[in-house]
Amino acid sequence: MEYKAYSVQTREDLVTIAKQHGDRQVILQLNKRELTSSASRWNIHHLIAYRLRVYPDEAFLSELRADHNLYCPLCGASEFCSQKLNHTRTKELIAENPRDFFTKTDCELMQSQDGFLWAALREAARPELTNQARVRPQRERKQVQREGYIDSASAIPGSSSPILHSSSEFEADLGNLDEDDHEARRSRPEEVTVHLALCFLRHVLNLCLLQHLPGRAMEVEARPRIERRTTNAYVAGIVRVTAEDDGGICSMRKVGSGWEIRQPFLALLEAKRAFKYVRLDKSTGNCVPIISNENLAQCLGEAIITKKGNPKFLRDNVFLIAANSTYMCFLDFQFGRDYMEYLDTMNETAQRELINDEEKDTFVYMHRTEWYNLLAGEGRRNAFCHILSLLRWHDARDVRRQAAGDFTEGSDDYDLPYGSGDNIDHGFDSDSMDTEL
Repeated sequence: MEYKAYSVQTREDLVTIAKQHGDRQVILQLNKRELTSSASRWNIHHLIAYRLRVYPDEAFLSELRADHNLYCPLCGASEFCSQKLNHTRTKELIAENPRDFFTKTDCELMQSQDGFLWAALREAARPELTNQARVRPQRERKQVQREGYIDSASAIPGSSSPILHSSSEFEADLGNLDEDDHEARRSRPEEVTVHLALCFLRHVLNLCLLQHLPGRAMEVEARPRIERRTTNAYVAGIVRVTAEDDGGICSMRKVGSGWEIRQPFLALLEAKRAFKYVRLDKSTGNCVPIISNENLAQCLGEAIITKKGNPKFLRDNVFLIAANSTYMCFLDFQFGRDYMEYLDTMNETAQRELINDEEKDTFVYMHRTEWYNLLAGEGRRNAFCHILSLLRWHDARDVRRQAAGDFTEGSDDYDLPYGSGDNIDHGFDSDSMDTEL
């Protein structure tokens, strides 16, 4: 059966795809089960009703690109960089993998430099993903139907509607990964991916980025948030919807003899054990993963519900890190100026009138990166640069809000964390909390 990836880019695209899926164009047209389902159970009907428009994948998130080009301490001119790095640890991170990476014992790996990260990476990967030769069974391959496996005849580029499918939609090259490897990867627990993502974040934030410079008192720092957070928010005034993330990046504030969370949502983390769908590239014989519409809908649900339930922390963009096996992708959700009005509208007729008003912007816009493979030094470098850019984005936003006097209760002590200093104006464009640990 042909798999069609969601790739709506225009208002007209959204109308067309809605007609292909029961013509349910607004939230209150969803059936009762879909209307009240948690974000983890969202599907393509939610992508349509919650009005997602997506952009083609980007080498670097457009929201962060200009800042990265000017202020990245790894890629930019050092005199403009407010963040400082431990360059030795950074070079080791983005260099080639340790020698004999897949054949070392656990003891050898853990005793090596940054062993905790390499061990987590090896756990999430399979040796077959490297260029090492391996013996494959010399038997005839029969065509079988397996969940999540897409035959090349039904998934090659251009074989489906351009509104619904793009061959680059959330794709990443898996090299010599074959059907058996894909099935084996899917059997690995999701926690393995979460562990790798958090290990990578910890390495970047605690070992590579110098957040506490000598002679400078620092009361705030960015850390991986290892605790999952559950958020409850009301849609259409009366419908309670729940979303839970897999952790993320937060900022911590020193209080007395300990630390407390100051901003829990610098970035959300959503992890999966492996890609559900792959397509076979006939030109290379390699399998290429594609994010499922259900996984995309879950990311959208997390972004919307977390923002709706936490207006104190999320007034603007919502950044989400999607982790899948050894891959990372960075998503940026931006909300139209009338989107929250749409979420709060309490009857179907009013919702339809709102979306049909072309003067109203009731869309969610999603930018996303390519998939970065943490098994490769270049993939680690790209993910590293995005994490640093995210911190600078939040710093710049806080400075603008502080200058405008636009702070809610408890936010008056936003004091330029994460090693940011003089060059803070980076030129970025840009209900009560109900969240549980």
